[in-house]
Amino acid sequence: MNLAVIGHPIAHSLSPQLHEQWLRASGLFGRYEAIDAMTSDLSALFEAMRDGEWDGFNVTIPYKEAVVRYVDELDEAAKLAGAVNTVYKRDGRLVGTNTDGAGLVQALTPFTDWTGQVLVIGAGGAARGIVQALPTRQVAIVNRTVERAKELADVFDVTYTTFEKVDVSQYEVIIQTTSVGMDKSSTPLSLEGLRQNTVVCDIIYRPLVTPMLREAKHRGAIIVTGVAMFVGQGALSFEKWTGVKPDETIGKKLIEGLLEE
Repeated sequence: MNLAVIGHPIAHSLSPQLHEQWLRASGLFGRYEAIDAMTSDLSALFEAMRDGEWDGFNVTIPYKEAVVRYVDELDEAAKLAGAVNTVYKRDGRLVGTNTDGAGLVQALTPFTDWTGQVLVIGAGGAARGIVQALPTRQVAIVNRTVERAKELADVFDVTYTTFEKVDVSQYEVIIQTTSVGMDKSSTPLSLEGLRQNTVVCDIIYRPLVTPMLREAKHRGAIIVTGVAMFVGQGALSFEKWTGVKPDETIGKKLIEGLLEE
């Protein structure tokens, strides 16, 4: 199997290590590469997949919405999200799906019953994938560009707010989806007033514990690192490509070990 993740930048991705481990564990011969692509490269990459050079792609920042035009069809998750993070073949056609949301919900469900308010920080492709999969419509979206927050909120019939108006004490679950998590000194919003046992997740997994998660833990929150979602969405992608359900436990152990090195 020839698989790859497409994004820019891409050097930080641990997807190759994760999926190559699963390929070996499943007894499948193959490779998984990280492709640092420009927008101008996308068309050729998808044509190469049609021609048999690739069996599947993951898609990451900043192309989850842009690649919609290069697939032959979208499944329901991708249609609702308006974003694609996984491309697989079915009957010779390229199908785009979105496993981000399902992977995150799977990771958070042990810590919440989804009866309270949820705050989603960000309005990009990852946020779209997550909002469509959440098992509640008690959701507020906050984004640096308010217009994008409103646009996403309108699509899913949820609310939006501004950073100035956010009161973190109102939320049972807070999900951070922006690249701010990669900055080792920044948090996207103040956690002043955060209630104990609020579930706080940052989908960034490098660093493993982002500044936001570190502060949330200090305030008594239940923190969920990006590894849980990363491995969960990856497992769903792997199953789409191979028909094999991989071992998520060994996947989490591998990624956490790599991040702690």
